[in-house]
Amino acid sequence: MSQQSQRRNDTMRKLLSITLLSLMLAVPARLVTAQESYVLGDGSTIRVDGSSNRSDWSVEATAVTGSFLFTEGSPIEGGFTIAVRDMKSGRSLIMDRLMHSTFGADTHPDIAFALASAQPSDDQGWWEMQGDLTMAGTTNPVVVRLQQQGETGKTARFTGSHALLMTDFGMKPPTAMFGSLHTADEVSIHFDLLLASTCEEDCESDG
Repeated sequence: MSQQSQRRNDTMRKLLSITLLSLMLAVPARLVTAQESYVLGDGSTIRVDGSSNRSDWSVEATAVTGSFLFTEGSPIEGGFTIAVRDMKSGRSLIMDRLMHSTFGADTHPDIAFALASAQPSDDQGWWEMQGDLTMAGTTNPVVVRLQQQGETGKTARFTGSHALLMTDFGMKPPTAMFGSLHTADEVSIHFDLLLASTCEEDCESDG
């Protein structure tokens, strides 16, 4: 092999090495900017609405904790937890005690949702959130439709509702007043989730 050919091969190897090194350094940077962690912020609420033979009722929790991981604006994993005893009706201590008892707060103190997957819906801004919902010690798969309000950035908001039967989670619809008041089996859970990015001000921007 001539010296000229040898020099040409050496140059090509150096260029290839530099190219591969540049690609290896670039991949982690893209992954960092593509994924973003969010935590549930103040103002997040979860409300349970139901009905009875006397009147409608609601209990609401404002102490919601949880986090979600997004990749390129899409939620890929995460979940939230609320304490059953944090759910209050704001109307009656008797109602609060009945609901806490129905959820089995002493033995199953938390309600939790774990995200398995999320797919954008045909309706713009809506997501089909598939995951496991745990209440009163029973876990069932659910699909919750949530609407994203605004683009994910430093903050994001997801709202929506999901109807279910208490008996599907092993709960007996509560009664009171010696059985003269009884609640319906179906309830509707309303979600208002405010997410805040865990990225500090000095995080690199996507640009």
